[in-house]
This record gives sequence, C-alpha cells and structure tokens, in this order.
Amino acid sequence: MAARIGIDTGGTFTDVVRWSPRGLVVHKLPSTPRDPSRAVLEGLAAVRREPDEAVDVVHGTTVGLNAVLTGDVVRTVFVTNRGFEDLIEIGRQERTDLYALAPSRPVPPVPRALRVGVACRRGPDGEPEQALTPREIARTVAAVVRRRPAAIAIGLLHAPSAPADERALAKALRRALPRVPITCSAELLPATGEFERFSAAILNAAIAPIVGGYTTRLADGIGNGTLRLMRSSLGILPPAEAAAFPARAMFSGPAGGVLASALAAQRLGWSRVAAFDMGGTSADLCLVADGDAVQDDGAIAGLPLPLPGVGVHTVGCGGGSIAFADRGDALRVGPRSAGADPGPACYGHGDEPTVTDAHVALGHLGASSLLGGAFPIDVDASVRALERLGRRLGLDAARTARGILTIADATMARAILQITAERAVDPATVPLVAYGGAGGLHAAGLIGRLGMPCALLPPWPGAFSALGLALAGEAAECSAAVREHADAQGHRRIAATLRRLAAEARDRIATTARVSATVHARYRGQGATLRVPFVTDLAAAFSRAHRDRYGFAIDAAIEVVRVTVRAENRPHRLPSATNSSPLPATIAGVRRPPLGGASLPVVSRASLRSRRAGPLVVEEATATTVVPAGCSIEPTPGGLLLRRRR
Repeated sequence: MAARIGIDTGGTFTDVVRWSPRGLVVHKLPSTPRDPSRAVLEGLAAVRREPDEAVDVVHGTTVGLNAVLTGDVVRTVFVTNRGFEDLIEIGRQERTDLYALAPSRPVPPVPRALRVGVACRRGPDGEPEQALTPREIARTVAAVVRRRPAAIAIGLLHAPSAPADERALAKALRRALPRVPITCSAELLPATGEFERFSAAILNAAIAPIVGGYTTRLADGIGNGTLRLMRSSLGILPPAEAAAFPARAMFSGPAGGVLASALAAQRLGWSRVAAFDMGGTSADLCLVADGDAVQDDGAIAGLPLPLPGVGVHTVGCGGGSIAFADRGDALRVGPRSAGADPGPACYGHGDEPTVTDAHVALGHLGASSLLGGAFPIDVDASVRALERLGRRLGLDAARTARGILTIADATMARAILQITAERAVDPATVPLVAYGGAGGLHAAGLIGRLGMPCALLPPWPGAFSALGLALAGEAAECSAAVREHADAQGHRRIAATLRRLAAEARDRIATTARVSATVHARYRGQGATLRVPFVTDLAAAFSRAHRDRYGFAIDAAIEVVRVTVRAENRPHRLPSATNSSPLPATIAGVRRPPLGGASLPVVSRASLRSRRAGPLVVEEATATTVVPAGCSIEPTPGGLLLRRRR
C-alpha cells in the first residue's frame, strides 16, 4: 500500500506530512518561490523511507491562484456568440466601492483581440434560434488558429440547457489544435448567469497549461507513486478531472486546513469554529459550521469564479508581512511580504522589519524557536530593523514592535468579523482554531479582542494544512442545470436528475461511504441563488436559508436552477494530540526579551500535563504559542485550549 503524504506549499514554508495509522512524520522546509516543485520534491525525499518507495501524494498548491493574481497566465482565446464578445468585460451592474471617485474594473485575462464571435444562437430552453453550421464551425476554427492560442475557452448563451454547440466547436478545435487545452463553460459550470459562467471558463483555460505543466514536472519527479490535488470544496480530485478543470483546485492549499479544522471541531463536539491559518505571507480565515465550509460565490482578482470551494477570506497579514511608515509617517503592516527570500530580517538575508521580527524582539521567539533550532534566527538583526523603523516613527524599538502586533491583530480581527458578524454570527459563540506557523502567536490577542470563547491550538499547528491533505478522502462532484419549481412535481423530477448524477459521481471514485445532494434555488425573478441541501420540503429549507443570509423570507414562488451530487470517501480521523507527541523542540527555561522587560517562562508543548496560567511561551518545532497574562492554556486530546481567565 502506498504511503499517504500531504504537501502544502506556502509563500514562506513548504509543509510535508506522512500519515499512517501508526503515526505521523512531519517535515517543514523553506519554500522555493521561483520553482515551488523544488521544495516539494526535497520535502518528499525527506519523508520517504526509500528513494523508490511507492507514495500517494495529495498536494495543495496555489500555482494557479498566483498566476491569476499576478496576471501571468497563458495566451487564451475566448469563443462566444457573435455580438456578445464584450459581455465578460461589461460584467454586472455592481460597484464594489460606492465612494470611489475613479473606480476601476477588473480586466479579464482575454483582451478584445483574442475574442472570437461565432454566428449561432440558442434560446433559454436550448432551442436553436440560429443554427451552428459546418461552414461557421470551419470559419471559427480558422479564426482561432490565426490567434495562436495556448488555451481556449468556449462560452455560448444558454449552453447548460443544450451543450451540443459548445461540444461541436470543441471537437473541431481539438482536431485543429490537438495540444491546446479547451474548456467548455457548460461542462465546467452548468449554471445560469453567462457572465459568471464565461468568467469561470476563461480562468480555467488560462491556468490549465500552467497547472498542467507544474503537476507533470512534479509527477515525473515523484517517480514511483501518484500525485493528486485537493479540490477547493474539500476531498481529493480524480486526476482526469484535475487535468481538465484545474480551477476546481484553485484554493486547494487553504482547503487542507479547513478540512482539518472541521475534523478538530467534530472531535470536540463543536458545531461551529473559525479556522485561522496564519502563515508567512497571509492569514486565511474560514467559518466552518456543522462540518461545512463550502460556498460557490467566489472571486479572484475581481473576476467571479462561482465554483464550489471553501469560503476562505484572506488578508495580507502573515509572519513575513513588512512593517513600514507611510507618507504620513503612520505605522502600517503588510500586505507586502518578505516571503521566503529574503524573508524577515531575522532570517539573515533581508533588512525590513516584519511581524516575525516584532515577536523576536519582544521575546516571543528565540534564536532556536523555528524548526527546533534547525532554522536559526538572528535576534540582533530583528532589533536593528525595528530600531531603524522606530527612528522614522519617533518611537523606541519596543513600542514599534508592540505597535506592529497591535495592527496585525486589528487586521485579522476585522477579517474574523467579516466571516462571522457580517453573516449574523456572534463571534463570542465561535471558538477559534489557530494554526499555521504564526497562528499561536496571535490567538490570544484575537480571542481577547472579539470575546471569542477560546482558541484551539491543534496538534502539529505549523503543518496542519498538510495534515488535512494527508487525511482527505476522495470526492467527486457532478452538476446539472435544471429549471424546476420547488413543489411536489418539481421535487420528483429533481430527484430523478439527482439519481442519474449520483451514479455518475460514484463511477468516478473507487468506493464511496456517502452521497449528498444540494440544489441552487431562488425566488422567481431573483438573479442570485442560495445553495441548500436537497430535502423533502425544499421551499421551507430555502426560506430558512434566505432568512439566515438576508434577514427575511417572503411568500413567493421558488425555483431550482442547478443541482449537484457529491460522492466522497470519509477522511481519516484526526490523530489524538495526547497519543501522538508533537516534534520535540530545544527549550530554554526562561527567555529575557531583547528589548527589555520581564522574563518569559518557556515550556515545551510535549511537557504540558495540566493547565498553566500565563504569561508564558509554549514552543514546539512547527509553531509557538504566546499565553499572555490573563490567559491560561490546557492540554486536551484535541489539542491545547487557550482561554481568557474570568
């Protein structure tokens, strides 16, 4: 049996977890931003028992996401109905910033010259209004070939009701350009809303060669074994689906941590938690309710990507976020990050102060805190960087460091409010699951600011996302566009469609422990939809969801416009923190902060046997937890519980 290995690539570190029922092996190493595959293969070699050992690698990567955010995508041609070439640029009549005097609009990754109109048209029910002829197909293929595409997206009006025209164009284009990946919008996202569907198809096509090239290099380097990606909506993507639709794995890295957070909440009997992953470059936050964190109203760089995915809210605040004085000499933190190269000043290569440097200067991190001393840090370099910034601000280094941490906490607290209070959820009822290399450094500050009941520091927090990848089960999703009323007759027709989709989803994975179904419904006349479980009384379920989301429900006709079936194998159980010791770390008994102040007791996480009151610092190889005065920390089978003393 191949060894299951989860690998999560972050902006600063790459985390590798080897899982088996007998225990875990955890390895952490600096990322290689210029070629992320180098760190992945190096980390894999470190946990392999033999160079040719068979492995089952589940990978969380942001290669596609980074390509979209930086605009570094391939030359993509978009084929659509003649007269609708500009639809993806017109978008919706929405303004994200109502008060901007000079608002800017997101720019689609397909310029006007690379959009090809085809003379054909179908109506809302799929009936042809202008037939697609062989002559028009030949003309369209020639126009696409002249534009020398590296990828092609096809999006036609009402294609989910009748995808034959998209398929005919794709078939002809594949004959002419056999090595160019093609995305049909109705296959990727069989949903109403042309702008959103076209945008998703274009984004998928634009990253397909990039993600495909990256995974091919990795698979060749792995040798004896398989490489699979985590889908954004949790669960492992079948390889064929990942190759055709890499956009379904756009948020595969954060998904691993969200899955592990859901397993941690389940172990402790919590119905709802806020997953908080603070790494070196950013902080990802996600509300997990009853084990579910999936939404389908995502966006990237202002462009809609309404594919199922974890509802992660990301802020540019991580351990490597750079602190600076703005033009008004006010202190700012992020979103620019020092990353892995040069990294924070304490790494010995850069000279700009970061959040990590503030922790070093205040004594929260010592010279041997990172990776149990395997990644030494330069304390004096942190102090010098803070002193330089402090002179610009008119502050001493200690006040500068404390100011950096205060701003970082405020930034992340606002993000937590966005995933809780803005959805009518009181953060005082939501425990925090804090992980990532820097999650434990800020957990106490966040629960104090927001009145959250407690924070859980799970086992192996610095590699928790990679652990989630290693524990994931296989999953397949199948969707179809429908147009049915939420009444008894419509319910029967929807059920028949779902049975067909369930058979298709089961065929995509070897074994399935459970199958679930959801529908996208709306009040007749609405544009947006809500995702609700398929239950006997769909109308009541939709009304509850609408009231929870928008604060009201009305007595009006409800229609279902899309259905989805998910087949999945259950993930492996999260290992107990008491049965699996975290990696040991070199621990000093007391640490005197470099900038002065009271000494801090430093204890090993493995040595904690009972509740301890702060102030103290808890160290382990992959992370550090700060327990300030007024807080206590206690070991439990689910992890360390950090609470405010009442």
